[in-house]
Amino acid sequence: MANGVEFAGFLILAFLGVLPLVPVVFFAQRALKKDRSARRPLAAFSVLALAVYAVVCADGFLLEPNWPRVVHVEVTGAVSEPLTILQLSDLHLEKDTPPREAWLAERLKELRPDLILLTGDIHQMENLDAGILRAKLGGITAPLGVFACSGYDHVRTIQEAAPGIQWLENEAVVLRRGGDIVGLAGLNAFGRRASAYERLGEADFRIAMHHTPGLADEAAAAGMHLYLCGHTHGGQVRIPLWGAVITNSPTGKRFERGLGHAGAMPVYTSSGLGLEPPPAPQVRFLCRPEITVITVVPPAKPSP
Repeated sequence: MANGVEFAGFLILAFLGVLPLVPVVFFAQRALKKDRSARRPLAAFSVLALAVYAVVCADGFLLEPNWPRVVHVEVTGAVSEPLTILQLSDLHLEKDTPPREAWLAERLKELRPDLILLTGDIHQMENLDAGILRAKLGGITAPLGVFACSGYDHVRTIQEAAPGIQWLENEAVVLRRGGDIVGLAGLNAFGRRASAYERLGEADFRIAMHHTPGLADEAAAAGMHLYLCGHTHGGQVRIPLWGAVITNSPTGKRFERGLGHAGAMPVYTSSGLGLEPPPAPQVRFLCRPEITVITVVPPAKPSP
């Protein structure tokens, strides 16, 4: 089903890609038949088509990849006071420092989350330089800790670069803040996950994180209260009224970007900060890079 939907997205993208050329071809054919009345509209539609392609390419290749944003999301949970979580997903840290990564460094100095979670694809696989990664990741801290689950990551290199990041691979931790007990499970698509879920039985608010949306239904059935993931990049290229052209996710368009639900459990799928590695096009269109601040707020008290 997911592949069929993505194929349909490609067809829509191809149609929109050639649409500006339709009037150009129409009037060009008339002009070739010595129809002088076609010359002016041919010139006008040719200029318009060039302008459309220029704007789309400038936005997709130059502007949006380095125009990141902070997305704020609020969910309700069993906490006595607001809990702020900074989700960093699909950073795809590169050997150089593109503007979006410089922007991230500044935001990390400003934001003061209680907890930081990295949901995989932290670096480009060509970037295995621990020194470079240390400069970009070494200073990340939060009062309740910094935790990660893996995507396509070289975990040992990141552990060398940023030993303060705690990795959870089908493992769980229980965090305490005042009277609140918060459970966190880091999931992997392979191996046994039951023990990670079971460990969080005592927690009042239970968070699951995984690189993809693929385990959201399982996590909801296991009693998790929030599921955080990435992987889809929001599609990187989106079509108005359609959304992501491709998600590369087993859930297809169901959890392609942003806040959704698996039953009553909120699922947040980050669009990520970075880009798919080459040879994939280094492009974003209608899909700005992001980092996400999720605020868990106490349930509203009933009116007296």
